[in-house]
Amino acid sequence: MGHSTLITDYFGYGTAADRPASLNIPSGCLGFYYAADVGQVYAWDGAWQAWAPPPQSFAGSLTAAGTTQGSAAVLAADVNMFTTVAAGTGAVLTAGPAGTWQKVLNRGAAALLVYPPSGGAIDAGAANAPVTIPAGGGATFWQNTTTQWYSE
Repeated sequence: MGHSTLITDYFGYGTAADRPASLNIPSGCLGFYYAADVGQVYAWDGAWQAWAPPPQSFAGSLTAAGTTQGSAAVLAADVNMFTTVAAGTGAVLTAGPAGTWQKVLNRGAAALLVYPPSGGAIDAGAANAPVTIPAGGGATFWQNTTTQWYSE
């Protein structure tokens, strides 16, 4: 096992948008950047010449909408945080290829209804039926097929 004899590593923090596009550090050194607005730590290796892991998209301060699948707020990010949730309102997952995931956090005052995309099902639920995320809760939804999602 090798080790770095260079202690010229880079440490930075700020918003995800302010993260440097690249670092000029020698091979074998590491760079770390903490994006405080999304809670993500990025690592840069002088040999890779790239930030890892790839950033996930984040949408915060969202407001739940509608009382049906067709009128619910459409999720556009990988991680979605709802801060305003009225009783009976919800969000709808965005369809993608198998393996697509979306995390939903409910920091609102009421339960949040999360619908699958039109024609889809979550876990063993009926087609188009929502699942409920209680206030203060969260769930990650994984798309298995074009019509089947699973939650954890």
